[in-house]
Amino acid sequence: MNDMALIDDIFSIQEVDLGSGNTVHFLHIEEINSELASFIDDNIRLITEGNTSTPISQIKKRFVEYLELKRGHTLEMGAVAEFMIHLYLNAKGFKQEFLYFNLESRSIKLGFDGYYSKEGDEWIMESKSGKINPGSVTHSSKIAEAYNDINNKISDRVGNNPWRNAYNHACHIDVNSAEDIIKNLKELTDDFDSQKYQKIENLNIIPTSTIFLNGLWSEMDIEILQEQLEEYFTNKDFKNINVICTNKKSLSLLEDYLRS
Repeated sequence: MNDMALIDDIFSIQEVDLGSGNTVHFLHIEEINSELASFIDDNIRLITEGNTSTPISQIKKRFVEYLELKRGHTLEMGAVAEFMIHLYLNAKGFKQEFLYFNLESRSIKLGFDGYYSKEGDEWIMESKSGKINPGSVTHSSKIAEAYNDINNKISDRVGNNPWRNAYNHACHIDVNSAEDIIKNLKELTDDFDSQKYQKIENLNIIPTSTIFLNGLWSEMDIEILQEQLEEYFTNKDFKNINVICTNKKSLSLLEDYLRS
């Protein structure tokens, strides 16, 4: 089975080519079926801890404990949304240059939500999520929020050096980042400290949106959403972009899997 057939078998996706190598991915997660559960089993250790030998059962227990601590807080949605995006990007051949969990604790890391490499390029991922609420929480609004968040982080409008966190993760032995990526992140870290900030038009970015449907499944109107995103990004700067919009049936799907 080739990689594309494998991805189609695991995820329900539609992709729209925006030209110049830029893509919008529409991802639908109505359930965690046996194929998706098996794929999570195969990747949960790599996503959360990197190249370790920790038993999967222990990783699942640790993950459940984290979600329990964040129950009812927006961080719970963020944690679930981010994990599923990391899972999808791994399936698409992006290599994580970070660990899902923070290096110092069981919390989610600071800085960028994800830092990836693929075919010699480096990518910044930012994830935004919310529960369905017609008129206020939409994929287009969350994608705009993610784009703005990336821009704010690289411009020192957030209050910490996002490149330093990415550098620290890439240096971790269990991440196994290439030397050129580590060197680049160190230079970006030092530049940021010297108030030499990167411009978003020189960066590859992955803004993502996840909307939780509170248990009542509905499909995205892809045609309308595509028009909204194309209009929004017409006058926005970036080097290359992958946009990911995800509908997820409920917040509990991932935890139900972790407890199974």
